[in-house]
Amino acid sequence: MELRQLRYFLIATESGALSKASSIIGVAQPALSRQIRQLEEELGVQLFYRHGRGVRVTEEGAQFYAAIVPVLRELDQVKSDLVAAAKVPAGDIVFGMPPSMSAAIGAEIVSDFFANYPQVKLHLVDGLSGFINEWLASGRVDMAIINNARKAPYMRMDPLLEVDLLLFGRRRDIDAIAPDTETFPTPALVGLPLLLVGRNHGLRRELDSTMQRLGLELDIKAEVDALAPLKKLVRDGHGLTVLPHGVINFEASNPEFSFRKLVEPNLTQRFMLAFSLQRPTTVAMRELARRVRVELRRAVEDGRMVGRLSKASIPDDGRGDL
Repeated sequence: MELRQLRYFLIATESGALSKASSIIGVAQPALSRQIRQLEEELGVQLFYRHGRGVRVTEEGAQFYAAIVPVLRELDQVKSDLVAAAKVPAGDIVFGMPPSMSAAIGAEIVSDFFANYPQVKLHLVDGLSGFINEWLASGRVDMAIINNARKAPYMRMDPLLEVDLLLFGRRRDIDAIAPDTETFPTPALVGLPLLLVGRNHGLRRELDSTMQRLGLELDIKAEVDALAPLKKLVRDGHGLTVLPHGVINFEASNPEFSFRKLVEPNLTQRFMLAFSLQRPTTVAMRELARRVRVELRRAVEDGRMVGRLSKASIPDDGRGDL
């Protein structure tokens, strides 16, 4: 017994004629008659009296009709409820972000979901790009913002933002090597005492590959995969580092520190929105992706982030539908 046959029987009974029922359903009358006969054969009873003006249910047909109507109505309601629920963001999302992004838009994103999507439990985790890639690979996070990532079979990536990389340090140290300028030539990093993140991070891969193309080698005093101690070492005068603007927003306004944009060649980071392919992309995740793009645009406009939005990540302002 098929659900299709039950619906055909229901419509034939209510319309009183197979020709009218076939028009409502959108199938040829012979095909409809065949489905009704198969249902009668399976039940072992005659469901309709057939006459010149149409059909009329038998006593057994009326009994069967009364039994299946509430079942079909309930199935229709379940379908309607599921469709409605699918349009409402709900469930759990673990979202990974690098420090520069979480500092600029993390609180705003979480606050927005608190207010607009109480059925979504959003868990924001902060980490350097190498760690976030590992979390995506292991399924620890559902989606994330990552930078300069290699293509991988476990995730899908969409472009978000490109930012410049900066030489950052104490003002006295920066002014000593690059006075009266806003830029610093990338090849001149050679010989400077550098404190950098490890090789599994996107920023470091970009820097290493550029130096390799130039045939140069950096003097790396230490590798530090945590931003707070990295910036403290710089603050204490142990060396200089390379970071994007978003990570040094606070220090950039401090007169004790300074930075220079790396040029010739320019060094940049490309941020991507990545989704773990180990988990389905839910309605809530799609809405989070949209709101990340909206908030990122605002952050660029008001100066929280300094960079160039990719065309794919420039949404409508969103203020009207937030």
